[in-house]
Amino acid sequence: MINHSAMKSLAILTTFCALCLTSCVTAYFQSNVKPEAKPDFKRILVVTYLPLSRPEYMNELKAAFPTGYQVCAVSVTPLSFDDPKETIQKQQQTCQSDVMLTLDFDRSFTTGSGKSIDSHSQFYAEMIDLSTNKPFWKAIITTTTSSQEVSARELVKKLQEDDIIKGKIPTIPYQRYEQDNY
Repeated sequence: MINHSAMKSLAILTTFCALCLTSCVTAYFQSNVKPEAKPDFKRILVVTYLPLSRPEYMNELKAAFPTGYQVCAVSVTPLSFDDPKETIQKQQQTCQSDVMLTLDFDRSFTTGSGKSIDSHSQFYAEMIDLSTNKPFWKAIITTTTSSQEVSARELVKKLQEDDIIKGKIPTIPYQRYEQDNY
């Protein structure tokens, strides 16, 4: 038989777990869509200007998109000796991409002091139609940490919420891509 204090502890633990599961958002998005400029597309080139991102991040981005989208990714960093425009253009031609999603680091913030110090980062994202070079989706993304990356899964969920992409987001994103290109 379970006593009253055990039931109360179980209720508190259940509430705490539910709160943790629903508050796992690590990024906040402010976005804008230009629906009349949005093309039909299936091939996406993701370009990141995030010099401190992990090597696996590119594969996470590629794998986060729903089945049916062919995603290529390239990272442009200050440490590369290649011309950034040439690198992007070469990848675009190799992948025959319809649209390009760019992710760029905007700035980092630290506020507060002592025990109440808080850090977060801000990113800029834009999606353009490569046939017209016109943007149709823009976002400012603020992370809840001082991360140098935007969660690939949260980014794709936001694109889905904004009706930019359709389909079921994979539950295990790492299994879809093992190569750098599609």
